[in-house]
Amino acid sequence: MATAKPPALVVQELLGQYMGPFTSKHAVQIVSRQTLSREPEAVTREQIPALLEGLGPSLRTLLGKASAEKLADQIRLELGL
Repeated sequence: MATAKPPALVVQELLGQYMGPFTSKHAVQIVSRQTLSREPEAVTREQIPALLEGLGPSLRTLLGKASAEKLADQIRLELGL
């Protein structure tokens, strides 16, 4: 039986479409450690809103407010939040 992807990996992959895989991996890693005091692999689905909030300032700077909100909505939808 296949296991579902860790939620932070889903976030990382969707961010990677905008930032590239290396930058998105490190952004998720840094924010999960600073905001949630956890490694990305240990982030739960319920913690994704806090992770997105932590990523928010960087995303708004890189993508603009509307695109950052659209991406956050896409992540929430993908994770069923």
